[in-house]
Amino acid sequence: MDKPTIYQIKVKGHLDDTLAGWFEDMTVSNLEEGVALLSGRLPDQAALQGTLNRISNLGLTLVSVNAVPEEDGTNGRTQSHEDEDNS
Repeated sequence: MDKPTIYQIKVKGHLDDTLAGWFEDMTVSNLEEGVALLSGRLPDQAALQGTLNRISNLGLTLVSVNAVPEEDGTNGRTQSHEDEDNS
């Protein structure tokens, strides 16, 4: 059985309140680089697929989908290779 996972999904462009309303289970943030970040905990893969289908049905361009490790989920950041200490 799937366990709830925190996801960060980026789509091209900014979302107005009407479009953001379609993603009531996600927090929507419009970022400076011209993308919208949808973030939130989804209960299972079916919920993720439903969110991705909604993005497609609304004609939005998907940029990225990232599962956030539980320990990193509280601050909303994902660890990238640049964040790793190479010393």
